[in-house]
Amino acid sequence: MSYNPMILGVDISTSKIGIAVIDSNKKIVVSEVIKMKPENTLEEKAKLFENKLQKLKKYYFITDIFVEEPFIAFGGGKTTAQTMAKLQRFNGMCSLVVYNVFQEVHAQMVNVRTARNKLGIKIPKGVKDKDAKMVIIEWVQQKFESFKYEQTAHGNPLPGTDDRADAVVIALYGLSILGADLHHFRHY
Repeated sequence: MSYNPMILGVDISTSKIGIAVIDSNKKIVVSEVIKMKPENTLEEKAKLFENKLQKLKKYYFITDIFVEEPFIAFGGGKTTAQTMAKLQRFNGMCSLVVYNVFQEVHAQMVNVRTARNKLGIKIPKGVKDKDAKMVIIEWVQQKFESFKYEQTAHGNPLPGTDDRADAVVIALYGLSILGADLHHFRHY
């Protein structure tokens, strides 16, 4: 196990969970996505997340966990109240998983816009969701040479790349508010 304190950033949706572990030197140690099967229940998906966190805990000294909070506003007719309720429920389940796995460490909820602003990420006005995701992916790739991704036959990032990039942004935000100085980390 590495005893270098690290931050875990998580981007939760009911189809994929982006995970990033960043050390105090702002190095990406882990950048992955957990892809869920549509037929899995939320409980089964939460169990997959728990299994992944157990593995991360075994290998890394994760001191703080930051989770992108779910949207609470409708997204231009694309999101139904039922979808939002399901995402809120799953986010709560995953937050409890974090609490249980990391022995009573609370997941700190982060507004994605707050994180982007703090890190200086600008999404141009009028940019559609798909293009905004690409802005984030490119920003992360510019900051981290180690952030690699594959493309589809049409030249788009593989599904899940945006979730990985969002998790990196959330982890970096967490590191920025804690400070890179190891004395700011909560646990030793």
